Amino acid sequence: MKTLPSLRFALLASVLAAACYSTPPLPENTAEVATFSRALVWDDLTLGPNDLVRVGVYGHPELGTPLGPAQSGARVDNEGFVSLPLVGAVKIGGKSVQEANVTIRDAVAQYVQDPRVDFSVVEYAARRVYIYGEVNRPGAYVLDRPLNVYQALALGGGFTSHARRDQIVILRGKPEALEVKAIDGEAPNLDGLIALRPDDFLFVRRSGAGKFSDEVLPILSGISSSLGSAATLMVLNDQLK
Repeated sequence: MKTLPSLRFALLASVLAAACYSTPPLPENTAEVATFSRALVWDDLTLGPNDLVRVGVYGHPELGTPLGPAQSGARVDNEGFVSLPLVGAVKIGGKSVQEANVTIRDAVAQYVQDPRVDFSVVEYAARRVYIYGEVNRPGAYVLDRPLNVYQALALGGGFTSHARRDQIVILRGKPEALEVKAIDGEAPNLDGLIALRPDDFLFVRRSGAGKFSDEVLPILSGISSSLGSAATLMVLNDQLK
């Protein structure tokens, strides 16, 4: 079976080629990419809304997030701020764990000289991957640890009896820079070790299905991700065949 190379789509018309799993010449203004990697720098991923974080300040528990059975930290709000007692709101959204630690330490330093801050993430609520198609437990899953394609399929309950195992598709990115990767899951191969990133959409096609767009667009319209916006769907509906 021919395999589909990873493509970055500057023009969404190239999604047509990806959906058909053929190897035609690259459309105009597109280029090959190799961002589907088995390596993922986990610590470089950023914090986002609803992430649950914990802050401790050595010797000054009153400056940290609340502790106890009812609450084990503080949520990052929709604007990327976390609220700390006395210190107030601190912007950590869009920052890595290391960057957030420095930002919070600088904020606490206004009240304590040379503070020792312990910052950790309790739950990465903002990091989600979407596992759909012919799997037994389709849905959105919190990406709270490194996860490859094989692990994601297991998380989704494995293949259904109708799954076309040789056509597993990853959609990644935004419509102006969409990446598509098709994987043959019939036999173990290195593509199954590709690391998923937040907002990746993993889809297992159905045996005997028709157009890829007929399978995937109704699902994309119901999820909250960069690929599920109304504007994106309008473009994809025209281009995915």
